[in-house]
Amino acid sequence: MCDKAHAQIHCEIDTLASANKEALYAPYKSLDYSSYSFCVKLYVNVIRKSDGTGGQSVSDVYQALSYLDTSYNPHNIYFKWSHQINYIDDTYKYNNPSGAIFNVNNHTDGIDIYLYDDFIPLLGFTGGGQANEQKTALFVTGYFVDNNSVALPLVKSHVLSHEVGHILFLWHTHHGTGENTTDPSECPELVNGSNSNICGDYITDTPADPNMHYNVDLATCTWLGSGMDANGDSYKPDEHNIMSYTQPKCMKYFTSKQSTRMKNAMANIARLQLVSNYTTYGYPCATPGLNYYPNAADTELNLDLREKPENIYEYQLYNYYGVLVLSGESTNILKTLDTSTLDEGLYFLHFYENGELIVKQLVIEH
Repeated sequence: MCDKAHAQIHCEIDTLASANKEALYAPYKSLDYSSYSFCVKLYVNVIRKSDGTGGQSVSDVYQALSYLDTSYNPHNIYFKWSHQINYIDDTYKYNNPSGAIFNVNNHTDGIDIYLYDDFIPLLGFTGGGQANEQKTALFVTGYFVDNNSVALPLVKSHVLSHEVGHILFLWHTHHGTGENTTDPSECPELVNGSNSNICGDYITDTPADPNMHYNVDLATCTWLGSGMDANGDSYKPDEHNIMSYTQPKCMKYFTSKQSTRMKNAMANIARLQLVSNYTTYGYPCATPGLNYYPNAADTELNLDLREKPENIYEYQLYNYYGVLVLSGESTNILKTLDTSTLDEGLYFLHFYENGELIVKQLVIEH
């Protein structure tokens, strides 16, 4: 992420990893694991004050992780977590987010996620994140301010997906073009895409990006800047790409070739092999997920529970502000929920199975 003052967000680049990242990935660049399904193990740490106050609630953690499911599951990349939160109760660490936190509770067999409070700033900015690729660890803290001066937490946004993307070997979309790192191979990407395989973020289906610096209209997700490449062609960066410096609320997806790069890395880079596993078909994690559709939903939402064991399953639907708008129980059938009276927007579906809570994101569009 970045450190532009008007963006109010500060983000750290792993300079050590940048220096040899492409050399490490080069032998696997021509491989294609895109059809495989991957499961990534997670550990979750919440930083609180020494007296155990502050920090993210259990509900906040589930909501945060739902952003990972929303952005990665469409690419058959899934996450497993023990549902155990490791609490780090230390007021000094709570008030001073830094990469030093990666030395606490760090694991080599999973990605360590460290979540700070929504209102703890980072180096004078309202919030941000950092990923350490060597330690397969990341943290997110603080908030950003939208066009209406409303503070929105970064933990519960695709900034979390962005930082995980770094762990899984993705660069920023403006790498080499609007950002200089210690990567010896970096070079500016041309708008016509002729050098997109060897410059920029090395991904051919992400357009050349000069670095939007979060200068994106939140209402329309339109880049408000301008610029031309060496050929005089105007930049048209993707304001919805999770690895760009767009407004966090505009972040939506990874491209198919970003997905392929992440999968190639997980299948072949030693430290990522330790945190993930893959299958050639089927669901790669030990426990089944929740099959629900359509998403976005209009007048109805289907919960397909037909492949689950005979049981009574509880479900709840919360709106973006945490207000319960729908709830009920169902046996292992195809359960159809009436969503026709719900307002358009983002919702969080809570589903309980064997005492464990699964949280998924749902969009209502009429």
